[in-house]
Amino acid sequence: MRITPLDIRKQPFRHVLRGFDPDAVNSFLEMVASEYESIIRQNDEFATQVKSLEARLESYVKIERVLNETLLTAQKATDEARVNAQKEAELILKDANLRAERYEDEARNRVHEMESELVALRNQRDSFLARFKSMLTTQLNLLDIISGDLKQNNEDDNRSIMEIADEDTLAEVPPQPNISTLDA
Repeated sequence: MRITPLDIRKQPFRHVLRGFDPDAVNSFLEMVASEYESIIRQNDEFATQVKSLEARLESYVKIERVLNETLLTAQKATDEARVNAQKEAELILKDANLRAERYEDEARNRVHEMESELVALRNQRDSFLARFKSMLTTQLNLLDIISGDLKQNNEDDNRSIMEIADEDTLAEVPPQPNISTLDA
């Protein structure tokens, strides 16, 4: 059973002989009722304040939970990003190594092709020089033969001219170039 300030004020007491002073008792009951009323009001205020604080606390607890979840999510995202970045870096390195190996192989093949081409060009040069030297040698031999024949023909022609000159027909023969000066 709950006692209210009104119950205190209206509480009846029996009158007995040699009992308490009724005015003092009434005065005390009024004071207790007022004090009790004040405590009830204060208790109501505290209850309202507690409800408000509990609501705020619940709000803060929710905010804390959300922040913790956000922090965990951010941590997971950071960890995933780090793992993904490492995987991507590894893939980039593997790709770069494969490309480097491919470029190195291509460069080796190109160098090998160029060396083969260089050997082929040197062989062509040597072949050309040998043929050209052979041709020049043949031409020189041919020139020697021709110049020997020309000297022979020149001597024969000189003898023929002398014979013709003896016959006084030299005037009819047109002048001939001197082939011996052409050999020099």
